[in-house]
Amino acid sequence: MGFSIIFEITGNMIKHKTKNTTANSRNLEKLLTLNPGSLEYIALRTELKRHLTDPGLLEKSDLASDELKNEARIIMDAFEAITNGMQNPDVFSSVEAISRDSLFSLWKELIYAIKAFYNKDYKEMQSRLRKIDKDSPLSMFIPVLMHLSGQTNEQSVNKKQKTFIETIIKDRSFIRSVIAQITESLEYDMEDLFLETSILMIHDLNSNYKQAARKFAIWSLKTASKYKYSPTLLVSTCKKLFGNTEAYMYTAIAMSTEETDISLLFWIQSLLSGLKTGSLNEYETGAYFTLISRLADKVKYSTDDFYLESLRGLISTVKYELVTRFPERTVNNKQQVAIYSDNPFEELIYLSTKYSSLEENIIR
Repeated sequence: MGFSIIFEITGNMIKHKTKNTTANSRNLEKLLTLNPGSLEYIALRTELKRHLTDPGLLEKSDLASDELKNEARIIMDAFEAITNGMQNPDVFSSVEAISRDSLFSLWKELIYAIKAFYNKDYKEMQSRLRKIDKDSPLSMFIPVLMHLSGQTNEQSVNKKQKTFIETIIKDRSFIRSVIAQITESLEYDMEDLFLETSILMIHDLNSNYKQAARKFAIWSLKTASKYKYSPTLLVSTCKKLFGNTEAYMYTAIAMSTEETDISLLFWIQSLLSGLKTGSLNEYETGAYFTLISRLADKVKYSTDDFYLESLRGLISTVKYELVTRFPERTVNNKQQVAIYSDNPFEELIYLSTKYSSLEENIIR
């Protein structure tokens, strides 16, 4: 968790250098129109490689080849994965395939340096850092990583980096305290302490680290589900911070393993919230139905009367909102609808054939 915050901050510091990003954008546009064999192309390519601060420029460029766009996506996915502390072998195998001549080779070295830092392989970390040009914006990581890994106390840092390092150390201290409290609460089955600490952490993260707050919220909801704790306070917190649609969605994701039937209800609640606020387009609504229909197929043998009644009530509201939001796609075949009206699971699966975004689920 702490390292997620460290590199979320640092990543933002790199990506939001507006002046450099604008210059990169101009140079990139020029590079992609030059003859690859020309001296100007080679010189500009070397310059851009050294100072590329936003791989997204290539991913979004209409002039970039499919190969360049693919490499940009690989780098962005890998950087996000490693700065969130995720271990994804598929992502890193793709990064490994990026050559030394690639525009993204310095980003590749940075990603592997951070990975080595996580693994406490400081020899590998330093080897990767040495391959990053000293005049590249990415070199800002060198003193930060060296300091945090305890490899040197002599490394010179500028004022901004020093402030940044102090912020990291402060955040790590707070996070260690939170982790200790959460570990204790789970070890001794103290539900109130777990919920209070988790809610405190979600609020604190959301002040500066929006994405980290959402990921921690999902983890907290998932853990509460695993330990059979009431999710009510966590869901209420998520509603206040992220809105109803997201809060229900995060709860659905968190409960998908331990409580699949309840997860289905929350997916429908999230869909309803999005339909009522008008925030979901047709494609997004279809994506919801794809997920909902698959869950419905898994739990369709439930015989709990209270659950089935709740499900029927939600489906009735969903159909009303669908007619309001997408009148042109209203299900008009009353006879077919009647077939499924007594079985809410089959009705959900049938509705998905009308609204699902997946070709395989659509009945022509």
